[in-house]
Amino acid sequence: MGDIVPREKLVKDGLKGFGAVGGGLGLLILKAISSIPIVGIVAGGIVAIAGIAIGTSKEDRNAGLITVGAGVLTAISSFIPGFRWLMSVAGWGLVIAGGITLIRFFRNLKKRV
Repeated sequence: MGDIVPREKLVKDGLKGFGAVGGGLGLLILKAISSIPIVGIVAGGIVAIAGIAIGTSKEDRNAGLITVGAGVLTAISSFIPGFRWLMSVAGWGLVIAGGITLIRFFRNLKKRV
């Protein structure tokens, strides 16, 4: 219970936590942008293109696919407002999951100090 956590796991948890919180907040911002139809379509397209660029490397393929999905969902939500609830659920889910991971990260970091 009081064992020191390996450095690799600590780094992995920290990156996952900060990435999930950042991604969730980004998705909530995209949800707000999607309420303005033309801006939402343009922003969704830019995010989708950025996701394609991110996904070109083998290591970042999952991040690229998730980013493309967020961009497409933003563009679709600009046309069909009923999809915005899905963005809210996904955004808050990422923020909560990232927060839990960050709590675990800080607990394990405290054990190392």
